[in-house]
Amino acid sequence: MKRIVLIVCSMFIACLSLQAQVQDFKTKNSSNQAQRTQMLDLLRGEIRKSIRQEVVFVVDHFKVAGEYAWFEGSVQRKDGGQITFPEDEHADCCKATCLFVKRGSNWSIAEYGAFGTDVWWVGIGNRFPRAPRSIFPIGGLHYE
Repeated sequence: MKRIVLIVCSMFIACLSLQAQVQDFKTKNSSNQAQRTQMLDLLRGEIRKSIRQEVVFVVDHFKVAGEYAWFEGSVQRKDGGQITFPEDEHADCCKATCLFVKRGSNWSIAEYGAFGTDVWWVGIGNRFPRAPRSIFPIGGLHYE
């Protein structure tokens, strides 16, 4: 009986450590290409809807652990032109941040902000307590 309990506990700990393992998606490679592209395409679609321009990203930070991923980067127009905003819209060009969550085999956007003049992610750790601190920059500074 002790042996079975020990095996089950070991398996549980192994599963937790696999889920908490941080992967760096900053640079696209053969092992992260499909997931990275799926996530960035989701964010690209949301930004395209809001500014009606095709965009690409310069990735500054993109970490994945378990079922959560945190992205920070710059947004640029796909054609290389200047991003434009309606005259009445107050925007801070050209940063975007996003928390992704994985449900089953698909990623979705939990929360994001682009061109914001505020720090929308304050308290994100309270809103998403299962998101590992290790995916956020500077030792989880964004987490609190």
